[in-house]
Amino acid sequence: MLRKMWLLVGTLLVALGMVTSIAYADAGDPTRGEHLWVDVQLCKACHGLQGEGLYAAPRAGDGKSLADWIKQVRTPRANMPSFNDVQVSDQEIADMWEYVRTLPKPAGFTPKVYTPAPGDSPGLVLVHQMRCVACHGDFTPVLKFRFMAQNRTVVDAATVIKQLRTPAKSMPAFSATQVTDEEAAQIAAYLQVRLNEVSASSAMPATLPVAGGERPSSPLPLGLLIAGASMLATGLAVRIRRKA
Repeated sequence: MLRKMWLLVGTLLVALGMVTSIAYADAGDPTRGEHLWVDVQLCKACHGLQGEGLYAAPRAGDGKSLADWIKQVRTPRANMPSFNDVQVSDQEIADMWEYVRTLPKPAGFTPKVYTPAPGDSPGLVLVHQMRCVACHGDFTPVLKFRFMAQNRTVVDAATVIKQLRTPAKSMPAFSATQVTDEEAAQIAAYLQVRLNEVSASSAMPATLPVAGGERPSSPLPLGLLIAGASMLATGLAVRIRRKA
């Protein structure tokens, strides 16, 4: 009787561990979401530190469902680039959605707009209009890290187009509708000027801003699975010894 009870408890612990693991994976966690929004992902660069809006519209108090958020991240409308599930997972979107729901809705919103100055190149105007500057600033870090560090001296249109359409690492993708090949060539010309300007400047940065990252996880599911598996293994070993 005691042996059967032992095996039953072990089985229940394994099942509970599996169910708890699924629950933790699916439930949005505002604490994790705050960490992702503020410290890991680059959403705040366009939508504001408190979701109040900056280059792009506010997310705090936007009334959108989680499904709306996921759809917008994967297949965005208008000027927002798309993020794949490696760059930001559905779980991370759920966490940030839960966090932003705790923030107050802003009383009003005026997007940050760049006013071209006389003599600005088309590429300089474009990197502001396309909000590239929200993440890249004046492009000094990325030029030092991606070009100077690799002894690359030319920024051509093909390089920019490739990065826009099939970006490396954490950068989201821009379609040809959002940034045309001709506009990409103008951006490349601006970046070439910037590369020439910074090539003799200070030391290269150690790292670039990185989106994504490991989500904090609860030890509870794993603990339950280990405890249950241990009980089942012990019960099976005792049963085998008694039959021997």
